[in-house]
Amino acid sequence: MPTIAERGRPARTADPAELYDVAILGRHLAGGLLAAVLAAQGIRVLLIGAPEDRTEPAGETTVPYTAEVFLLLAKRFGVPEIAAFGLFRDLPEQVRARSGVKGSLGFLYHRAGRPQDPAETVQFHVPGEHGEWHPYRPVTDEYAVELAGRYGAALVPGAVTVADADADGSGAWVKAEDGTAYRARFVVDCCGGSAPLVRRHGGLDAQPRLAHRSTVYTAHLAGVPPFEQVVPPARTRRRSTRNSPWSLGTVHHIVDGGWLQEVHFDNHKDSRNPTVSVTLSLDPGSDLAADLPDDPGRAFFRVINRYPDLARQFGAARVARDWLAEPVYQRTAAVTTGERWFALERSAGRNDMFLSRDVTMTGELVHALAGTLINAVRTDDYSITPFERVARFQTDLADYNDRLLAAARTACRDFQLWNAFTRVWLLWQILADLSLKRARLDAEAGQNGDWSTVEQFEGGGLWFPTPRGLRELLDRTLTNFDDVRLGLIGPQAAADRVFAELRRSPMVPPLYAFGNPSARVYRFTFPKRLRMLWWTKTSAPEDFRRLLTRDNVTSVTSASSR
Repeated sequence: MPTIAERGRPARTADPAELYDVAILGRHLAGGLLAAVLAAQGIRVLLIGAPEDRTEPAGETTVPYTAEVFLLLAKRFGVPEIAAFGLFRDLPEQVRARSGVKGSLGFLYHRAGRPQDPAETVQFHVPGEHGEWHPYRPVTDEYAVELAGRYGAALVPGAVTVADADADGSGAWVKAEDGTAYRARFVVDCCGGSAPLVRRHGGLDAQPRLAHRSTVYTAHLAGVPPFEQVVPPARTRRRSTRNSPWSLGTVHHIVDGGWLQEVHFDNHKDSRNPTVSVTLSLDPGSDLAADLPDDPGRAFFRVINRYPDLARQFGAARVARDWLAEPVYQRTAAVTTGERWFALERSAGRNDMFLSRDVTMTGELVHALAGTLINAVRTDDYSITPFERVARFQTDLADYNDRLLAAARTACRDFQLWNAFTRVWLLWQILADLSLKRARLDAEAGQNGDWSTVEQFEGGGLWFPTPRGLRELLDRTLTNFDDVRLGLIGPQAAADRVFAELRRSPMVPPLYAFGNPSARVYRFTFPKRLRMLWWTKTSAPEDFRRLLTRDNVTSVTSASSR
């Protein structure tokens, strides 16, 4: 049966005379997805753009866990097209043609003045049944908005942005830059730095409530060859230990004091986008960030020219989207909810766009707010308490992400410490993906529409049932990075501790070899799947067995499934 979107219902133009249930400020991925979900549930939605929709830097990578969050949104709220945001092959052609594929996560450690050492690399391959990708945000965001329109959201014309908005106990109002005023029962502000609801209700914190700090330079470049053309991958006798081409996935160049994330949109045969996204994130207190030119392009090249192979790779690059620079990238809002308003995603705060957390958290936050908003509209009860619960979750999720980023920054000091960090991060991602999938399948199988298993928001970063001990394992291993940052232990000793923890933990399947520092290329091959099955049936912890069933490990739902 065709969906509403497939039937081609034309988007409604916003009407100043109408009283909307929810007004959403921000025409991008978060605003578009939330509008689509609410409209699909019969909510009267107004969607208007914000001044920085096209200039605010945003995440451009996904991981399997991201895909599972999108699939949850699609299944729970009846918008099957959202599943395609986690499955590249199912996206519309115009989105795929401008975006890139993602077959791996690659990490290359660089030392100033020296060629990159192939022995200081790590690469994790995405299982073949997945469809991770590099969203080209101008096209991806517009598709999310288009989807919202097809499901019935009323759209303010794209060239018109919000000028001001506010809310109180009686409702909300939105004023567009052309002077038109709109009314709603509730308003969601996801504008970004200019967020009018944040500005009117406490503003931004003078010092962000985050431990991580970064100076960020970002742009889209053309004329950037794949790194594997600059430095051919080392060959090994065994195919399973060979790196695949770096550019077929997300590339992370790690240096002491920061990282450079490289995202290719030009890495598949149907691409019509010859650009590469680069995001350079530096510790503001490091030598790398000291005395850099004010011009962001010159500052970028001042940094990468310290590393011979990066200098060769980017030497002929041309700017395709202007450089953006932020001396301190982080921000947090002092207040994020009040009577009939909520500050979501980029309006509530911002942190580094690293390891796919930006796109992933967008989906997580849309899911958390959507259920609460739908219930409020249907019951005509906009009491603040349920929204305060979502606001606390948003803060806890940001804090969890912040701790991971702080650990990553510390791990940059030494390759072995970075090597250890990647294993902790990947273990969390794998188990979060499998746990969320299990929780979703269980909820779908229920008869009473109970989604409470995916609303355990008091758990912060783990907001659904996970194997016993995972939270404690993550806390213990991340504490090692805290100890390095505090000078209580050296990088090598901390790395040894992490690898030892992973070797003895019963929740790390032996085939992963996460406790082996030398196992730096990971492919989930068919023999490994068989070994996983044997481990599951013989010695896996009890609560792992429901995660490692056939449907939970191999089932990837197509967006075309109804």
